[in-house]
Amino acid sequence: MAERIIDSHIHLNLKKERPLEDLLAQMDANQVERSMLILNNTDERKAFGKEVEVFKDNKQRLWVASGLNIHDEQSKKETDELFEKGIKTCIKIHPHMFGLTKEEIPEVLKVLEEYETPVIVDALYYDKEIEFHNGVEYGVAIGRAFPERKVVIAHAGSLDFLKCMMATRYMPNVFYDYSFTQSFFNRTSLRMDMVDFLRRTTSKIMWGSDFPSFAIDKACSDFMSIAEEAGITNEQLRDVLYNNAFKVYGA
Repeated sequence: MAERIIDSHIHLNLKKERPLEDLLAQMDANQVERSMLILNNTDERKAFGKEVEVFKDNKQRLWVASGLNIHDEQSKKETDELFEKGIKTCIKIHPHMFGLTKEEIPEVLKVLEEYETPVIVDALYYDKEIEFHNGVEYGVAIGRAFPERKVVIAHAGSLDFLKCMMATRYMPNVFYDYSFTQSFFNRTSLRMDMVDFLRRTTSKIMWGSDFPSFAIDKACSDFMSIAEEAGITNEQLRDVLYNNAFKVYGA
């Protein structure tokens, strides 16, 4: 593990009484200097709100992203409230969780015109609703519509990994995090694709744990085995574990 690392995809563990304090303790235990904290829904935003003073005391350790669901007016209200509180907030679009179809891309783009921050698009495959597994399509559409804005395709496309790679590798504003995919698919043929893409694209890939779905140390170990197989240099490894996150989310 590098001396200092950034976790580009992390969540609150809502099973804990003080989830934000627990998260910071997990970061300390694993040498994580800073993280992108993703608040997908109302429950996560409420838990965050209860510990907002803890956040204020540690705001240099956390970037924040809030899920914006066009089917849920409350999500926009809660997201805007974060901005009103002076919390620099990125936007999270989760097509599967929010039940977004490809036909609704123009409506999502219209809402995103109201914001100027980076956008994270979830591309994880899970459950049976395959009609909502269109994270790569959303990522490409948002990246095209807002070329001046950084767009992160979370989980690097998941089962659409190769499509994600080929469709976006020449889009300079599109980045990726390897969270979840690096661990869940580590013993499948997808590992070969992760190794190859990392070897070619270290300037745009970020490491992330997807805690609490995976323990931070487990996620880091899984990624490091991919990095070792890819044969990337120490400088390239530092980009993935640290520098690239600042390219996307700033200081």
